[in-house]
Amino acid sequence: MPGNQPAPLTSQERILRNIVVGLGVLFIIGLAALAAAIIMKKPDRDGRPGANGRWATPLMAQVPPGSTVRKMALDGNRLIVHVRHPDGTGEMLVFDLRNKRLTGRIVLKNP
Repeated sequence: MPGNQPAPLTSQERILRNIVVGLGVLFIIGLAALAAAIIMKKPDRDGRPGANGRWATPLMAQVPPGSTVRKMALDGNRLIVHVRHPDGTGEMLVFDLRNKRLTGRIVLKNP
């Protein structure tokens, strides 16, 4: 039945079809990359491994022996720790939680 066969595609129609198929493939690859990026950005939580399999990095600071932590305050991505030393002086330690490092130290002296 030769009457049921579609007419052959012109060169412009073939180019257009290839462009549409290529864009569809790129769209699917983009969605897969977006999903992978969202999964990899999942933050680590208190001692549980995140999506990347790594444990949350502890935040550490050295204080003299006998010092005590008096107060802590959280302000956005900053943690402020008030430390009292055995000699009566103290200091405020300011941590950047995003970068997990000490960013400031305020020394408190007795009058």
